[in-house]
Formats: sequence, C-alpha cells, structure tokens
Amino acid sequence: MGWSLPSDLSASLQSVLASTPNRGSMHVFLGDPMSDGGDKTTVEPGNSYSPGVFTCGVSVWIHVDGRWYCPDLLDPAKLAWGFEEPSGSAADRASRADSFAPVLVAAWNAGSVSVVHRLVHQGGSKPGEFGTDYSTLDMRVADRSDDVVLCVVVRGVGPAGGVIASITARPGVEGAVFLDVDRNVYLVPDSPPDDIFVGAGDPTPVGPWGALAYHLLPGANSVAFSTPHVFGTHSYGAVGIDRLAGTNRRRDGRSTAAEAIERARSGWSRAVTTSVFAPDPRITTVWNHAAFHILSAMERGLPRIGAVNYPVFWIRDGVIVLRALDMIGRSDLARIGADYLAPLYHSGGFGAESDGPGEGIWALVRHALITRDAGWLESVFSHIEARVAIIGSMISATEPLYAITENRIPGRVNNPWTNLLCLPSEGGVIRGRMDWHAPDFYINCWAYSGLSLAAVAARTIGRDELGGRWERDAADLQRAIGATLLPGYGNERDPAVAPYPSGAFSDAPETLVTRFADWYRSHRFSEDGGRVAERLWTYFEAAQAHNALLLGQNDEAWVSIDGLLAPHAPWDVSAFVEGPPNGNERLPFRNDTGSVGWLRSDTAVAGNMPHNWTSAEMINLIRDLFVVEQRDGLLIGAGIPRRWFVPGATFGIKDAATDLGPCSYTVTVDADGRATVRYSGPSARTAAFPCTWEDT
Repeated sequence: MGWSLPSDLSASLQSVLASTPNRGSMHVFLGDPMSDGGDKTTVEPGNSYSPGVFTCGVSVWIHVDGRWYCPDLLDPAKLAWGFEEPSGSAADRASRADSFAPVLVAAWNAGSVSVVHRLVHQGGSKPGEFGTDYSTLDMRVADRSDDVVLCVVVRGVGPAGGVIASITARPGVEGAVFLDVDRNVYLVPDSPPDDIFVGAGDPTPVGPWGALAYHLLPGANSVAFSTPHVFGTHSYGAVGIDRLAGTNRRRDGRSTAAEAIERARSGWSRAVTTSVFAPDPRITTVWNHAAFHILSAMERGLPRIGAVNYPVFWIRDGVIVLRALDMIGRSDLARIGADYLAPLYHSGGFGAESDGPGEGIWALVRHALITRDAGWLESVFSHIEARVAIIGSMISATEPLYAITENRIPGRVNNPWTNLLCLPSEGGVIRGRMDWHAPDFYINCWAYSGLSLAAVAARTIGRDELGGRWERDAADLQRAIGATLLPGYGNERDPAVAPYPSGAFSDAPETLVTRFADWYRSHRFSEDGGRVAERLWTYFEAAQAHNALLLGQNDEAWVSIDGLLAPHAPWDVSAFVEGPPNGNERLPFRNDTGSVGWLRSDTAVAGNMPHNWTSAEMINLIRDLFVVEQRDGLLIGAGIPRRWFVPGATFGIKDAATDLGPCSYTVTVDADGRATVRYSGPSARTAAFPCTWEDT
C-alpha cells in the first residue's frame, strides 16, 4: 500500500463517528425468502446498513475540503435513494413489465465529490448458508479537489447495530486484507484498499471500529466490497463456533460485487414471474416494490408480515400474504406456507381469535383453486373439516368458548382473556374477538368465507353431499349477517372484509353497497372530496379501496388508490407502515442490551415498516384491477380508470395465475380511443370496457 490514512484524519473520523447516530427514520430489509430471520440485512436511506440482526453498521464516509460527509447526516432533500430504475423514459418504463431491479441505489454529493452507491443481497437460501451483501461505489472527484479520502466504516451504530467486541484485520486470498467483525461479519474489498484501519474506540461511545480507506484521485473512481454474514459468535446454547464450523456455510466469496448486482438484475424475472404494466408507472413500481418486501422478509419459506418484528405466522395477515404470493407467480412459496398453516387452526399474537378458522379455510382453498391441485386439497381436507366444526361451534355457542394458541406476544401471555375465542352467539351470528376489538361483521364474514369455500373444496374432491350441507350453512349465516349486523356496519375493519377478501355478499346487495358507500365517503373523504388517509393501519385502507372497486365505486376507490400509490416522500420504496413511531419495534430488537439502531421515536416517519399485510393488500388490489374471477369466467379490466384510455396508451398483465388457468393480455388504445385486447388465456372471458379481441 503506497498511501496511509493520516493519523489526524483517523482521529477526526473517530470523533465524528462517536457523535453520529443512525438516521432512524425508515428502513427496508434485504434477504432471501428461504433465509433465517436473523440473517436479514437492514438498510436505511443512503445505503447505510447492518448485515444481519445485532451485528454492526456499515457506512460510507468521505473526507473532502476539510470535512467528513456521510449519508446519515445529509438533508433528505440532498439524498436520492431507492430501487434502481432501468434506462428509458418514464413512458417507456411504464409500458414494460420488467422495469425493476432489486438494487438499492443511493446518490449524494460529498462537497465536490459525487457518489453513487449500489447495494444488493444474495444468498441464505440453503440450510446453514448465510447471506452476503454486495456494494459498488462509483465516485467522480472534481479536478480541483485534493486529498479526497473514502472510508468504508464499520461500527456498532447502524440500522440494526449491536455492541462490537472486536474488529481484526486478517489476510485474505491473493494478498487481500479484510476486516473480521466479531467473527460475525467480514468486510471484504474486491481489490486491496490503500489502507486498512482498526480503532479501539475506548472509552468513546463508538467502541471498536474499522475502515477500508481509499485515496481518491480527480476524475472517476470505483470501489467495490462485500459483507459476508458469518455469525460465528452467535452460538446456540452449548454449541459453539468450533462445533458449528462444519455447517456454517456462506456463498462463494469469489463473486465480485458487479457480478452479484448483475445476477440480482437478471434474476428478478424468475423471482416474480407475474408482471403488470400501465400508463401510470406507479402501478408497476408498487407491484415490484411490494413483491420485493414480501420475499425479503420471509423466513425459511414462511410469510412474515414484518421482518424481525413479526417472527410468527400471524394468520389474519399471513393469509393475505399467501394470496399475494400466488398473485406474483410464487405458488411454490405459497405452498410452503399453506402446508404450515393447514394444521394451525389458531395463530396470532393476541391469542385464539374468532376470524382465524375462516381465514385458514380461505387461504387453503384459494391456493388449491389457483394451483388447480385437487390432490393437495384432498390431503388437507381434514383440517378444513376441523375448522368448519370450530365455526359451527361459534355460531351455536350458548356459553363463552376458549381455545389456545401459544405464539402470543409477551404482553398478552398472562392476560386472563387471551384464550377467549367468542361469547355466546346472538341472532345466529358469532359474537367474537379480533385483536382487542369486537368487529362482528368482519368476524362473521370470515366465518361465511370458511363455510362457503369449504363447500367448494368438498365438491372439488367429490363429496357433494357434504358440500351441499356447507353451502346451506353458509347461506344461513349470510342471511343472519344481513339481518343482524349489516345495519350496524361501521368498525374500520368491517369495510375491509366484504366482498373482498371473504367473498361475503359478492352479489353486492343494495344494503351493503349503500352502507359501504356511506362509511367510505364519511371516513376516506374530506369535505372538499380529497383523500383522508388511514394514518396507522394502512392495510385497512388498501382493502377498503379494493372493495370500493368491486362494488362499482371506481372513482371513489381511485382517490384512495392514488394516495396509496403516491411516492412516499422523500424516498420512494413503497415501505407501507403500521402504527405510530413510538417504539413499536423495540421489543425484539433488545435496545436494552446496547444495540444501537432501528427506528427512533424522534425521527421515524411511522412504526413497523415495511408492513407486508399492506404490501400483500396492494399486490392483491393491483391484480384485481386487471383481472378477477367471476362465476362465468374472467372479467378483464374492471378496475382500470378511465384516464388510461388515451390514444397510444398500453396496459396489461403477463402470466397472471387465475382459478381458470394462466392469463396474459395487452390493451392498446388507438388514435380514436378504441381499445384492442391481445389476449391469451381461458376462453371464458369478458371485458369491462368496449374492445376488440385478438386472441393469441
């Protein structure tokens, strides 16, 4: 190495690090659908990241013109951050189904130096294999700049940072040197740095820290590095690192960061095989972003509505994610979740809740229908029967019923009402519990869904007599709901359940349409007709807008949809949220043990993020804009807004899974505003707009 980090710069860097917290305003997670929950990488705006839970923070710092610059400290208006957009105009990208790459890009200026940082995550898909994060830095230094220094810094402070015990510089292959952080993370440069620095940090708050240092020259400069996750000191009980050494695998370290980024770009079309495109580029953007967040958060193939913070299969939320997996073409992953769900009759952090049995039947049968796998449906049919029995017992209950589920959040474990399933029924409907609420319309619509889809399942496997009985039970319950509960429609959960996703009142009776419209206009609209956003529970608004579409209230629905599709300033990564920024994420993150990171109540924009109940609701909503199943076939374009029908516009969906088989189509609008549909799929189809069909 012909250049060394000057001692005065290392001292000033340590001083700045000690006084610089993580940004703490928002984050996304990177991970493989088959990786472990603790192996997820947390990334904040600017691409400062923690490679795994409770490891460390990795940041890029640049010294120029006598000061240090870091994306953690930049004004949000001066920091561009988001997923990579392929080349081409906005109009061109809007008409392309492939206009996404799972590469996080941060662009910012450090004085006279421009920086573009690309970051991807790969690996963790096999048992015993952990992930690796790959970064490339492209920088342009102005000719007038002197002594520009880049440091790739590792410290305890990060988006999911923890206390670091030690950092060691170790020799690598071909003469390279890498930083070993607690035998949990390696910081490995693609090519040797100009200097490598390790600081003890005591007694400052920063603790041990290290840096790969590069002396940048005027003009173009490029640096690349990776952070393989090793988790060497995260032993399990008495099983230490020596015993784990034979199974503690990681991906081939010979891949360069550029190769990993290109692999991520080319692999997206296999990760998400169903795609959408429209004149409104936000449609494709949110579809891909939401799919990315769902896949990244999954743990060993099971849905997680939030990475790390929701380490359980929460039925109510999880079934919506299973549906979204089928919608994006990942029925292989949906099958893993459905198999896990089949014997799990009650699962939620607040105990056994009344909506769970119906939701479970809905998820199992809808997955069987979309995959057209009657054999698998028969294999789980006994679990459907058991759930029908639970629903029947709630409908006929003459005393409180109790059931137990063991994956309760700690704050609810010792609540004496945790195991309460429902109260005695009244008027032929269930008087139940969801969360800490009692939205009886919501609960009973899910019970109806369970009974009606159980009947479909029975008839599918040839048990027509049983199917007929359950159909009658479902019809009886729907009549009771209409007579007893529909006039009291009003809890914010109620307009999020019918007709989507439960299928209750799918024939849209006038009473439902009227009650829904009254509620929707009074809660989702201001006096001047503007959108009133759901501030905390974004998944409810997405489902409510979905129902407005299905009930024929397209213009009203699109007021909410436009708001949900709108870029979340200042960084558009579609990280839909749940709850206020009041420390919702603190429980599993163990801030009490010295971890330094996660969302902070003084800077966070909201609570849990990305929240994949909402991600999944947006996937399901967008899919139904383009195609929905009806009794007599597929209905094309029922949710398409009138403003898309402009000369030259194109929109459509590719490789959409439906109950009748795969479907693809492209709509083109000619100069006279006439629509032509190039269609491939089941022959039983109609369009919600005047068109000419061209079957392919």
